[in-house]
Amino acid sequence: MTNTDMKLLLTIVDRDHGEGIVAITKRAGARGGTILLGRGTAQRWLMQVLGLGDPRKDIVITLLSTDTLHAVEKELRTDPWVSSKVRGVSTVLDVSLLVRCASSSVFQPKGAPMSASTHELISVIVNAGFADDVMAAARKAGATGGTIINARGTGREEDVKFFGITIVPEKELLLILTTRETAPAILDAIRTQPYLTEPGMGIAFCMPVEQFLPLGKTTQQQS
Repeated sequence: MTNTDMKLLLTIVDRDHGEGIVAITKRAGARGGTILLGRGTAQRWLMQVLGLGDPRKDIVITLLSTDTLHAVEKELRTDPWVSSKVRGVSTVLDVSLLVRCASSSVFQPKGAPMSASTHELISVIVNAGFADDVMAAARKAGATGGTIINARGTGREEDVKFFGITIVPEKELLLILTTRETAPAILDAIRTQPYLTEPGMGIAFCMPVEQFLPLGKTTQQQS
């Protein structure tokens, strides 16, 4: 099986629900998953509308074959626990696209082939303490919210020379799910921030989202 046969399922749910999501995906044929701890940045009124009351998040990363993906999606859609208790979102990414984008230290180039997807996942890796500032700039450009993940760098000296960024152990990963039409403006807003023009501040890349799957019930109107 080649990496072009694989899909990456990225699921963001409230804290302590990640283990349950992994159990459901394994029941459907997944070999396992990785749970990261993050926090949401969506404005309070938007979180109420979406039913996302807890800013603390579990981010579940699951690598699946195309055939297994369909079974996993079915389980997530029909599982009673997910329908009644879980609040979050799940997206599907093409691993081949992930590898190509992650190998570049620049934003998605202008003139790149337009995908058929309606949404984009913007990923921004910055030194610790800057993700909230990046999110503020992104929100002004049209982003409704994002998820910040605490992380750490694992680069070697030769990696630093290749990517042109300084190794700082503490990192923050900001994930912003947005429409394809809004993504270019958000990327431009992030790129032009003065504090991100200094060498070694971070890296950003954009990936098409193949599928968009809201999880659980959402509030129909603001209370």
